[in-house]
Amino acid sequence: MATFQKRNNRVTATVRIKPHSPKSKTFDTMRDAKAWAQELEVKLRNEKNQIFDHIILKDALVQYREEVSSKKKGAKQEIVKINFILKNIDCNVPLSSITKEKIVKWREERLKVVKGATVRRNLVVLAGFFTWCVEVKFFLSESPLKGVKFPKESEHRERTITDLEIEIMSSKLEPRLNKLFLFALETGMRQSEICDLHWERVFIEKRFIKLITTKNGRPREVPLSARAIEILKEIGQKTTGSVFDYTASEVSTGFRNARIEAGLDGFTFHDTRHTAATRIALKIPLLDLCKMFGWSEPKRAMVYYNPTASEIASRL
Repeated sequence: MATFQKRNNRVTATVRIKPHSPKSKTFDTMRDAKAWAQELEVKLRNEKNQIFDHIILKDALVQYREEVSSKKKGAKQEIVKINFILKNIDCNVPLSSITKEKIVKWREERLKVVKGATVRRNLVVLAGFFTWCVEVKFFLSESPLKGVKFPKESEHRERTITDLEIEIMSSKLEPRLNKLFLFALETGMRQSEICDLHWERVFIEKRFIKLITTKNGRPREVPLSARAIEILKEIGQKTTGSVFDYTASEVSTGFRNARIEAGLDGFTFHDTRHTAATRIALKIPLLDLCKMFGWSEPKRAMVYYNPTASEIASRL
């Protein structure tokens, strides 16, 4: 039931519906106060009766993004995916109207324009969202993703960047971005790890870098080769601040544009990690390699160690 109180030429509406605590809001006109109170009464009564037709998909996604996604280790990536969903799907519909059939239709439409792995990552985010809707908010009785088949993960890449490609790319990249590129080849660090690197975590004298936030959530120390140390000194060693002053998106764009200008294809910046692993594996024991790259399972080395048959043959 709603009550209204006039004070200082304004109207305060208060809605009381058990078991919810009283909710109040002040408006300039009685008309606005009554409209708000009526809408809120419907919402609270529906929640009391476990009827959630008033919950809009957009509102629920935004709430999930702010309350859940923002607190995850991979918050940046998940928030980007949720923002994409908000912009590219009609989210101004009741959450309860989202069915398995609608999701399957959306999956098939997306598969026409992007790879299955991309669709799979979006579905994984939606799976977490719908589980939250069911188990935490009780907005739904079951997830509409139940029984929906996810596209398969992409086969792991086995592409390394050749010495000639490295030489050509170095001639096309902006000088500081080129140093970042060469640094990645020396350390095997991920693009995000390099872009987030600050001088406070660089210990040149002890020849290592301390990474606090990594993909698997565990900190790790990355040893520095003589060439990696040389690159750090070339860009100008400092005590604070970002080491390379690049965002991940700037690196991706700059690297892609330089590769296109060079007339090269078939590799991405992430392939620097494959290239580094393949090179460094010849210099240090397997367990040291796993420690350096942050792999908890030695079998992960087989994903990133990608020598050609001819390279192996040359060492026989």
